[in-house]
Amino acid sequence: LYSHITDTHETESISKKHLILITHLFIRPYQSNNYHTMRVTGSVFLLLVGATNALAPSKMNRRNFFGVVSGSASAFVLANNANAAALKTGAASPFTGDYDDPNHPGCLRQVKVVGAPLKGDGTRSAYPVVEVVGWDGKEGAKACTERPNREQLWKVDGKIKNNAEALIDFSSKGGPKDLLAKYADGGIVFPDGNKWTKVIAGTNTRRPKDMTTLKSD
Repeated sequence: LYSHITDTHETESISKKHLILITHLFIRPYQSNNYHTMRVTGSVFLLLVGATNALAPSKMNRRNFFGVVSGSASAFVLANNANAAALKTGAASPFTGDYDDPNHPGCLRQVKVVGAPLKGDGTRSAYPVVEVVGWDGKEGAKACTERPNREQLWKVDGKIKNNAEALIDFSSKGGPKDLLAKYADGGIVFPDGNKWTKVIAGTNTRRPKDMTTLKSD
């Protein structure tokens, strides 16, 4: 696309097709199911088309074209980063806390939301990690009546989509890889209708005796 544009004479106009193509190439890495990201993507496209119309009378040349693209790209990145920055972690996240699971009465269900780890290239995902630690009780038991030890705990994780939705990987427990979990009305609701209710006072007595707080890895 760049070589095609640079071969165009300085005074020749650049078609809207070029704008549509370069918009697609730019936003592709940012595509997601997140409503806010999709809304920003649409705004960038409209900005580019609007800029084309505004410059049409004077014929958009290479300098004008790349000026518009650069400005729109910057606007998109800033808006996308602002949305990611709004995702809460730690105690500020509604997901963080201890819960009651009606399918496993009295058993540990602890949820934490932490910042995404660094990648090999030194960057990190914009979406925080949700960590779930639990115990289902002794085999055959219908409820947990005693504390587990550390070796009996299981742990699954996933990512926060927004401050009310998360995707959790339960595949290690025989469940779905990306199970949608929604925070609503003081608890976490799963697609099968099961709801974990947050215990505001915490559930310290459900944790192993050798640790009152389960730390993130």
